[in-house]
Amino acid sequence: MKVLVIGGDGYCGWATALHLSNRGYEVGILDSLVRRHWDAKLGVDTLTPIASIHHRIQRWQDLTGKSIDLFVGDITDYDFLGKTMRQFEPEAVVHFGEQRSAPYSMIDREHAVMTQVNNVVGTLNLLYSMKEDFPDCHW
Repeated sequence: MKVLVIGGDGYCGWATALHLSNRGYEVGILDSLVRRHWDAKLGVDTLTPIASIHHRIQRWQDLTGKSIDLFVGDITDYDFLGKTMRQFEPEAVVHFGEQRSAPYSMIDREHAVMTQVNNVVGTLNLLYSMKEDFPDCHW
């Protein structure tokens, strides 16, 4: 079974992708990698350094022999999302691709709006993409 993990560069998404891959699923990660940009913009970093998604995917393959596909882009871009869905052809989607609400969204109105657009439009795009091209795909 093919499973697309949206937000696979994040804490929950990465662990989910590894778990599914380890269980024998064919896994793809779709992520905009924007969280790292937002953290840098805020001048914050994780308590424990986190290797790039490219490095972690390669390390996973080195350790297990299992590959994880990576699609870098934004789910608010409907054309990109549709192209990725048609290329990967998932049978199931796990959606962690939302901006966490704080502290980024609480900076000002602009950041709050950007968070809502990312979270709401991204989710709507995913639902419509699944409905149009993959109606039997599990959410």
